[in-house]
Amino acid sequence: MPRLPQLPRFGALGLLLLLRLWQLLALAPLSYVCGRGARPRRLLTALAALKWLALLALSPLLLQQSVALYDATNVKPSPLFRRIALATMAGDLGISLAMLGSHIWQRRRLLQLINGLARLQKRTPLSRRATLLLWGKLLLSLYELLCNEPFLRQNASHLPWLQLLAYGLQLYVQHVSSVFGNGLFAGLLLILAIMEQLELQWQQLYKDEAQRLRLLHAEQRLLRVCQDFVEVLQLGMFLLVIGNFINILANMYAYMFYFVEQHGIPLTISNYCAIVAIQLYAVILATYFCQLRHQRLRSLCLELSYSPPELSLEQAVLPTPQLFWPLDTVKFCVLGLFNLDNGFWLFLVSYAANFIVIILQFTLENMKR
Repeated sequence: MPRLPQLPRFGALGLLLLLRLWQLLALAPLSYVCGRGARPRRLLTALAALKWLALLALSPLLLQQSVALYDATNVKPSPLFRRIALATMAGDLGISLAMLGSHIWQRRRLLQLINGLARLQKRTPLSRRATLLLWGKLLLSLYELLCNEPFLRQNASHLPWLQLLAYGLQLYVQHVSSVFGNGLFAGLLLILAIMEQLELQWQQLYKDEAQRLRLLHAEQRLLRVCQDFVEVLQLGMFLLVIGNFINILANMYAYMFYFVEQHGIPLTISNYCAIVAIQLYAVILATYFCQLRHQRLRSLCLELSYSPPELSLEQAVLPTPQLFWPLDTVKFCVLGLFNLDNGFWLFLVSYAANFIVIILQFTLENMKR
């Protein structure tokens, strides 16, 4: 227990670790020095562009070797599972290329966003609860990565080097979206922590007009960071949500097909679906809480700064008190198509439930025949 007061430092460490991972995977083609912020570097931009071009050039070979890798490591290859594996690999590859290319193209806006988040984190560190959630999600991603260790230990000795290279690139493109999702989640936790701090300060300092102006300006700076957050990362959000959801549906279909044909439970598929679903729900839930917290902040500002109509005669002749409250709202509208919130998550769950019902109906009819 004596170490609990130092827990927010682990939150800053987790944020810095995620930024370094973004730099390593070319999601953030820039340099960052603690205390100085992010700066553009032509060399890092050129290296990120070369990495993107190399990945694009190796894409056909990667897909071809992924199919060969599936045939070489499965005792009873299935055409259905082969098609699902190829489609999943192609989707992950396309998502990774789109994310990397988007961040290279928007590197200056990405730099501005990272500096804005760094200034917010310097003023208000992550709380203990947010730190635990952040490290929990990081450990979940690490567990997902370590799940590939038994496959490598069993097959690495007899696989040709070209297939091992393809498998390494496959892990890279799969975990680009995972690291991107972790970065989204960390940024949302930081925004949520700033909103909680602003709400607490409004409750304590609302009687001082100068402090109210300062808090209003702080809230406006937060809104600008949120706007940059959505505009810069909205393509990645769209690809992350849609890509992960399609992968979950495809693997659910493979799960039921395996259960009917082999009369067993594929632990690898169920484990993958559970991890991806938890990571996807964590991001959507964080966006929902950010919007809910900002609505509470707006209501609190209006409640504390509004003058009721029951005024005395002396008060009525005084100038009307200024109304302080945020005028904009925080919304995570992705490409103008949908808003990331709890309602959208319920839509995804209902769609997945309908998909399961349809698949079960066709499965039962095939079993009767």
